Amino acid sequence: MLTASPLTAAEDRTAASIVESPLADVNIKKKHIPLLLLEAKDHPYATIGMTDCAKTGAAVRDLDSVLGRDLDVPVAGKPNEGRELAMDAGQDTINSLIPGRFIIRRLSGAYAAQRKAVAAVDAGSVRRGFLKGLGEARECSPPAGQRR
Repeated sequence: MLTASPLTAAEDRTAASIVESPLADVNIKKKHIPLLLLEAKDHPYATIGMTDCAKTGAAVRDLDSVLGRDLDVPVAGKPNEGRELAMDAGQDTINSLIPGRFIIRRLSGAYAAQRKAVAAVDAGSVRRGFLKGLGEARECSPPAGQRR
């Protein structure tokens, strides 16, 4: 039985995830969209409950847990360009094995599911930015405010 994989913007690609990508193309392997991102999509600018820096910081940390690191968080070390090139080549190879991939993705519902997931990640990113702006206006320290 296949299980839903978590949805994160910072999801690391692995050989296994690349090999399994055809299952996503036919909408068999689905990504679970966290409730937090669905709520962000419905109410990206809500301030209910954001009464102080601690609560705003906790909300930002919750979003970080599903979205991955934000742009103001320094990256440890250099990116492995050779690994990324190999992963891109592997993904391209797998994708080329499926004739009519675009049509299959449309007919199976995988394309619509991917668009919904991307919209949820975008909404989560907007929500996190809004919360950090709110924290910044209140002179909160990170994670509620911006790292300098």
